[in-house]
Amino acid sequence: MLQLVISASILHVKVIVQLLLSTLNVLDDGVFAIFTAGALLSGLVPLRRLIRAKVFDGSIVENIFLSCRSLPYVRQVVQSSKKKILCELDRSMRSNGITVDKIRELPKIGLDATEILNQATFRQEKDYADPFLSSRMTGTIYATEPTHRKVCNDTYCKFAHANPLHVDAFPSVARMESEIVNMAAAFLGGNDRLRICGTVTSGGTESILTALRASRDFVCYLKDIDQPEMIVASTAHAAVYKAAEYFKIKLVRVPVSENGQIKLSAVNRAVNHRTVLIYASAPTYPHGVVDPIESLGIIAIKAKCCLHIDACLGGFVLPFISKNETVSLPKFDFTVPGVTSMSIDTHKYGFAQKGSSIVLYSSTVLRQFQYTSITDWTGGLYISPTPAGSRSGGLIAQTWASMLHVGRAGYMAAAEDIVVAVSQLRNDIKRIEGLALIGEHITMVVAWRSSDKQVNIYDVNDMMTSKGWRLAVLQNPSALHICVTKANISALGEMVRDLKSAVDSSRNLQRTIPGGKAPIYGLAHGLPDRGVVKELLKDIQDLMLENT
Repeated sequence: MLQLVISASILHVKVIVQLLLSTLNVLDDGVFAIFTAGALLSGLVPLRRLIRAKVFDGSIVENIFLSCRSLPYVRQVVQSSKKKILCELDRSMRSNGITVDKIRELPKIGLDATEILNQATFRQEKDYADPFLSSRMTGTIYATEPTHRKVCNDTYCKFAHANPLHVDAFPSVARMESEIVNMAAAFLGGNDRLRICGTVTSGGTESILTALRASRDFVCYLKDIDQPEMIVASTAHAAVYKAAEYFKIKLVRVPVSENGQIKLSAVNRAVNHRTVLIYASAPTYPHGVVDPIESLGIIAIKAKCCLHIDACLGGFVLPFISKNETVSLPKFDFTVPGVTSMSIDTHKYGFAQKGSSIVLYSSTVLRQFQYTSITDWTGGLYISPTPAGSRSGGLIAQTWASMLHVGRAGYMAAAEDIVVAVSQLRNDIKRIEGLALIGEHITMVVAWRSSDKQVNIYDVNDMMTSKGWRLAVLQNPSALHICVTKANISALGEMVRDLKSAVDSSRNLQRTIPGGKAPIYGLAHGLPDRGVVKELLKDIQDLMLENT
């Protein structure tokens, strides 16, 4: 049976290639060329279905796709088409980039302080968002008050030289880190009975990676597992893919229900002896939906695995929103039985400067699995609590200062502002013909998709970008979102007006906007061969690194 399937597939590939060759003479537009090649390669979709049905391993199909792309004519079409897209993006980046010549080597003689600050100021003028003014950008800028920023900056400067790796030399920042963890634990379910612990990290991704590695090692130790698996929703943050790749954990993706929550029936089917962790979000980055964490806790306890809550967005908002009687949200913190770890970002709604997050654990036993201890190094006995060895004492200190400066009342007020703004925004978007909201929860994220076949949501985004808006572009389903912050609340009314105008204009759009994202996201959505999309993303990343 398997040989028959493979033989038929190979014959299918040959037909595809012949069709592809016959189209080479008529392809002249870069984006259309990739779409056409993708459409022809989509004949391999039946193989994808076989993979999902577990007829044979996915690597076989990946190799078939790779082989097709390796054929000279296919490679020529794809490379030529990619080149056209990249050239257009390159021109766009260069025209919008910093105009001063890029520094490529050390100056022969060091510059004086005035010259350095002048150059820094000139470069800053190209930054899109003014942190002190209303922003048209989703998320990104969270703290806007000059006084608060000054408190954080001044505190950072006092401890910029400090390194918590050397506790004996810098006990001050070690104490601050402990106090940061204590303050966060106190509003996330910690008490005298449940002694929540944790560490400060450099950001949400590090917090997630750290928690997932610790969970893997902990459960593998307890259950003697050598091929660990973790269950995540299709809406889980991209950091889980990094964790799977870095730590050799099989990623078991399950779908979400119509309301955007992870589908419990799929989780129950996916759980097995090798499951080390279930991953939940509070809320999800794409749609602002809080997963059914109480139900997931029951499953995790029964499966004897860990349950991580990604509250990087919601950690400093949901605890205070939940006190609003008009808002109904699932329970999500350490008060839920089965929750073993959480990640929360202090550099988002905690209003600290960038480079700061917290990973929390339900017990010190679990936290110890995040440590690295080395006993036979020639440099002596070594212990490091986080993946990073040396860390910035300044970042820890300014995080500590931010939390103390805002206080419980400040976080309550910020959460209330978000509830009011998000409720109004959701009502406004509901009234725009051709759009439909995704998700039902009132959180900081509002997501919407097209409900009209004549409205391409990616074209809508490009038109919004041309008007100065920077929204988040989503896929599966194609959608947009805005993460509401202090910086953009006052601009939401104007955003709704521009959004309605963009939706109306998109119905009559004859061609995509030059330099926009619509062709790229259309390509990503249409190609069954994700390898082409991955290659394109890597090429775009190269452009970003080289042209900034």
